[in-house]
Amino acid sequence: MPGQFLRPHHSRPARPVSSGIASYVRDRWSWRAATRWSFGLADRLRTQCGGTSRLLAAVHTDMVGYSRLFALDDVGTVVRLRDLRRTVFAPAIRRHRGRLVQTAGDSMLITFDSVVQAVKCAVAIQDSLHMRNRGWPPELQIHLRMGIDLGDIIADGTDFHGDGVIIAARLQALCPPGGVCVSRAVHDRSGDRLGLPFETLGPLALKNIERPVEAFVLWHSPYVMKQTKLVSCAT
Repeated sequence: MPGQFLRPHHSRPARPVSSGIASYVRDRWSWRAATRWSFGLADRLRTQCGGTSRLLAAVHTDMVGYSRLFALDDVGTVVRLRDLRRTVFAPAIRRHRGRLVQTAGDSMLITFDSVVQAVKCAVAIQDSLHMRNRGWPPELQIHLRMGIDLGDIIADGTDFHGDGVIIAARLQALCPPGGVCVSRAVHDRSGDRLGLPFETLGPLALKNIERPVEAFVLWHSPYVMKQTKLVSCAT
């Protein structure tokens, strides 16, 4: 009506959420977020620190006389080694379902779920390298020592721990050039099955290993085995 005082319209204030419900929702969300974060952190730490060990075959390789080769022809040695990794090592590792887990200049650490595949890969690399060396002068040929063991291995980032890794490295150091030195555990599971020529080294006292390790040297061909023995006897 004209002249009538109109009272301003006020919207009804929003009904406040009960502080108890709000507190519950807030606490519940915080608990879920914290749980997801803690589980995620635990998974990352477990992955990074290798919370559990795995039974794997470890293959340790090392080049014979790397310093001498580098002194004779530094650039050529690096180029040939890079070519071998691309055309020989990597294809063999991939074909036998291995994992190249560490490299250090002239050495490699490769792990396998299968002992048989580990030995096949090592023998294939030695055989291919033997064929490749035929085209190089004797003083520039590249030879490898290889050691294999089966044992529990713990991964810690880029580091790998366990007797399997240590024994593989120790066997590699004692291996004749061109051969594959394996422990009894590896030989029993693969050597006889693959029909490879071998020689027995007997129980070996390895550094930092409490018990003697019975070892064998496997060869990719009887001819290379005989030639290596002749060279060893001559020197």
